Amino acid sequence: MQLLDWITLMPVFLKCLGKLPASHLWYLAKQFRNEHPHHHNSRMYVNTFFPPYPSKPFDRFLDTVIERKRVPYSTYFAVTDKCPFNCPHCSYGLHKKGSLGTEQALNVIEQIKSLGTVTIGFTGGEPLLREDIVELVGSVGDQVATMMFTTGHRLNKELAGQLMGAELDCMMIGIESDDSAEHDKVRGVNGSFDEAIKAIGLSLEAGLYTAISTVGTKERIKNGQIQRLAQLAETYGVHEFRILEPIPTGSFYNQKDEVLSAAESKELTDFHKQWNRKNNGPAIYSFSYLESDEMFGCGAGFHHLFIDAIGNVCPCDLTPLSFGNVLEEPLEKIWIKMGEIFDLPRCGCLMKEICKKTSVLKDSQQLPLDSEKSFDLCRAVNNSDKLPKVYKNLFKDRKPISQPLNQQ
Repeated sequence: MQLLDWITLMPVFLKCLGKLPASHLWYLAKQFRNEHPHHHNSRMYVNTFFPPYPSKPFDRFLDTVIERKRVPYSTYFAVTDKCPFNCPHCSYGLHKKGSLGTEQALNVIEQIKSLGTVTIGFTGGEPLLREDIVELVGSVGDQVATMMFTTGHRLNKELAGQLMGAELDCMMIGIESDDSAEHDKVRGVNGSFDEAIKAIGLSLEAGLYTAISTVGTKERIKNGQIQRLAQLAETYGVHEFRILEPIPTGSFYNQKDEVLSAAESKELTDFHKQWNRKNNGPAIYSFSYLESDEMFGCGAGFHHLFIDAIGNVCPCDLTPLSFGNVLEEPLEKIWIKMGEIFDLPRCGCLMKEICKKTSVLKDSQQLPLDSEKSFDLCRAVNNSDKLPKVYKNLFKDRKPISQPLNQQ
């Protein structure tokens, strides 16, 4: 963090004085040393874990923090199950197929907003395959931030400009390797690397905050691919590089040997901190760090939500566990029911814990699991007695309120 960044954020900390525990604010201030914000289109992006500041979505976020509301800060909506690629790590690989029509999707977006969600992430499948994707993004409005998770497929200059006009806040493009042949091998389609690189250029040219993402597998950590992708991002002028941990879910379900060791997670955490403190190139956003016990932990079902392409509501995009369907009952009702299980954030990834203790997902022919089985499974692995450090400080003087905000 540079001096300008601290000056920019000062009003945020001042607003929280006397409203949040001093230990919480002090801890966050110390941890912000590990971030590398970017100033883009007159707003500051710490990283895409937070909405840009200043903005109405950030105000919405800050109000929910001060009020200790249990709301999904981020809701990812798979607007299609279709994708031209066949990636072995695809988290959507086990979900039932299908998609919602435009009016149904617009209704889901309105219900997501009514929960007090801060950021809506459009995912899939490949969301750019939807002919109405610009309409869906534009329907969100200025109260909620928007992200697009894409392979870059189908993006052209006109579409990039339309998404900018629809006020898309971030274009996140998946990259599997800095080597075109290796990237194409993972995607299963020749030319996919060139298409992704072209999409980066088109996104930047349109004026969008542009990020790339990859899965930080054991092999990519070992062979230096993570560092090379960060350098690729720097070369192309990308604003952020997001590094996910491999989770044994979706098409990756049987790959439990791919789960990172504590030492490997620490390596990604250290990379996040050390790179960002250089204060040049892209911001690094590593899930190993930001979702660690040291920081925010696992917010599945508490501060994160996933809705699949046919309306099933899951704790996150990596957990094929349905707690209801928005075509059958209101999202608010489903969210309140989920609060019986997800009343607090947790230490440790929910899906990792589930895969350690049961093979019910492996043996199931229909995913996501139905609501009854999902409740039973999550009760069996619930460990809400231990809080991640950020929330331990935040909730020391007040427990979270479980009711949604009911605001548009």
